[in-house]
Amino acid sequence: MRKLLLAFILVAAMPLVAVAGPKEDAFQVIEQFKKAFDNSDVEGVVKLFAPDAIFLGTVSPKLVTTTEGIDEYFQALTQFTPRSISIDAMVLSENAVLFAGFDTFSQTKEGKAIEAPARFTLVITKKDQNWRISHFHSSMWPKPQ
Repeated sequence: MRKLLLAFILVAAMPLVAVAGPKEDAFQVIEQFKKAFDNSDVEGVVKLFAPDAIFLGTVSPKLVTTTEGIDEYFQALTQFTPRSISIDAMVLSENAVLFAGFDTFSQTKEGKAIEAPARFTLVITKKDQNWRISHFHSSMWPKPQ
């Protein structure tokens, strides 16, 4: 009885461990992406994509479906810096989370800072215990009519 009571006290006194769900796990990929992007770390950005990712870049005229194509797209990364970002998420399943939001990039051309508001969606999926970007789409905000 004494051992049982001691075991109960030890369990009750242990701090509760926060269990992350798919949204929190997938959001770590978003945070890694932003950090790598902010640091112009092309390799760090590209490694976050699944090998079979579908990619539609903000300024790309083509659908990219290879790691090499994603790498090529992000080679110009040093030209852009994010200024702001807002994001929301929808859990699709235990292995897939959809993120959507808005971001504003800044680029310097001929000594002038140019802001480019954009919108994006990402699907982060879990395969083989790893969360990766499986779908990426970004496009400029449409001009008001």
